[in-house]
Amino acid sequence: MKKYKPNIKYIIFFIYFFLCLVFFFTTSRGDTFVNYGFSYAIRLGQIPYKEFNMIITPLSPFIYSISLILSKSIIFYYLFQSLLLTITTYFLFKLLDKKAWIFLLLWIVPYPVAICSTLFPGYNFLCFLLLIILFYLEENKKSNYLIGIILGLLFCTKQTIGIALFIPTIYYLFKDRKKIIERFIGYITPIFILFIYLLLTNTFTTFIDLCFLGLLDFSNSNNQFDIFYLVLFIFSIIYLIRNVIKNNNIISYYSLLFIVIALPIIDYYHVSILLLIVIYNILKNSKFKLDSKYIKYIIIGIISLTSIWQIIQINFFSNFSDKNKVIITNYNNFPLLVLSTKYNNKVKELNNYTNKLDKEVIYLMRGSENYFYKIINNKKITYFDLPNYGNYGYKGTKRIINKLDNIHNKYIIIDINLLKDHNKSQQYIKELAIKVNKECKKKKVIGYYYIYYKE
Repeated sequence: MKKYKPNIKYIIFFIYFFLCLVFFFTTSRGDTFVNYGFSYAIRLGQIPYKEFNMIITPLSPFIYSISLILSKSIIFYYLFQSLLLTITTYFLFKLLDKKAWIFLLLWIVPYPVAICSTLFPGYNFLCFLLLIILFYLEENKKSNYLIGIILGLLFCTKQTIGIALFIPTIYYLFKDRKKIIERFIGYITPIFILFIYLLLTNTFTTFIDLCFLGLLDFSNSNNQFDIFYLVLFIFSIIYLIRNVIKNNNIISYYSLLFIVIALPIIDYYHVSILLLIVIYNILKNSKFKLDSKYIKYIIIGIISLTSIWQIIQINFFSNFSDKNKVIITNYNNFPLLVLSTKYNNKVKELNNYTNKLDKEVIYLMRGSENYFYKIINNKKITYFDLPNYGNYGYKGTKRIINKLDNIHNKYIIIDINLLKDHNKSQQYIKELAIKVNKECKKKKVIGYYYIYYKE
């Protein structure tokens, strides 16, 4: 009977993670709808970089699109992520042994740093998973070819991470050219496959523009930070530098260079991903051993923290008002969606109105909302649906504004709140909304959604 216990543990993890994604931590889902939208678009047969804009290498959207083969529902997307989270815990227990329980407890912390936001699917999480697998391979001295492949997959997931994490191979293994060559062969293999894909889809030049040249615009336009997260970021750098000095092994170099994941947007989510690696290294370097008798208290802590956050989250959704209750509602491709009644009514009103229009509708709101409305109506994703600075290649803001100029006889929806000076959504290209507000005819107002017609 004992040999089945580990399997039961991971089955429980899988169920718990699924509940976390669907119900427990929905206020921390961040860019989940956008990441889901990338995979949804691929599931529809759309070609990245040609039909919709991304500034990342495409492995993550393609991997997650596998989960949408049977159904485009986000539930299948979450089920797949629950599996990946369970696989992550497997490697964490291999690396940290019982101390992995402490990692799991800290992983679901929702405040003051929303580390729980890193549970949600997307390319940053996949980078974290691949890095943990890389740690395991390095620690167990596995094949250099396999290590190289993982590094190559990191490049194919997020190009900046993949480039940064290959540096330790050259630096740390400089004297062992055989290992470097073996790893380079593994590294270049998935990148070569990506190159062939880009050539076959005729998207190579667009890919270079969006994912490399456009990073200049992205960095200049999105260098935002909150002082609290900046302090945490600096703390992480200091700790990881000390970790390199103390251990001087390739894993410590990987960990230090992983800081690029938090640049240039030093916010709660990107810093949280970095903090996971800091927490891992702290636990790995600590000499204490967790006694089995304390595991039950950690499990109680996980259940208690989850329950308390549920109560807080319900009040957050309802804005502490009895009239604005929290409901679980269903939309096409978005079943079991947790919303407040106020927001749900607004969504239904806007969606009912747009469905009656006789012309195409362009959504120029936040990217996550644009993707949501497109997906619930089974529509294809376009370049207009993620209107953020740096998401259109080098000097791309001018190009997307020019593209808007060439649009005629279409309805355009903007969120008027995004034009207010106090709004902190710095990534949103306000010039687009300002242009629509000034030049197009206003047809209807639904809350803070303004619907215009461009002749």
